[in-house]
Amino acid sequence: MISVLPDGAIPVDTMSNGDNGNSCPLPTQDAELNAENQEMAVDEANYREPNTSAAFRVDQVCGTCSAYNQTEEMLECIDDESGNTGYCQIWKFVSKSENVCDKWATGGPITSDKQADYKDIL
Repeated sequence: MISVLPDGAIPVDTMSNGDNGNSCPLPTQDAELNAENQEMAVDEANYREPNTSAAFRVDQVCGTCSAYNQTEEMLECIDDESGNTGYCQIWKFVSKSENVCDKWATGGPITSDKQADYKDIL
């Protein structure tokens, strides 16, 4: 397959208008697309709950990943007041902060727009 993205590049999110008027990543507004993207993360990055048999480091959970977006605007798109969810910028789905995957990256989570803008250019 031919791709315009270099290997390892993160595609840009397709956006839609959220219920609150914000521009939101489509998977935060479309449960079916979110589930498809989550399944891809399960298959390709071993996304899972931490209580599975696979090993992980307790400090390397989604909630501390540099691709885990918990900006105020994103949390409004997700519409979850629990504080236990965020948006995975790599796999493009809403994930739980306590879950893990094999693609964890240091430096997270994203909590401000300034961080989100900076990480968009990486």
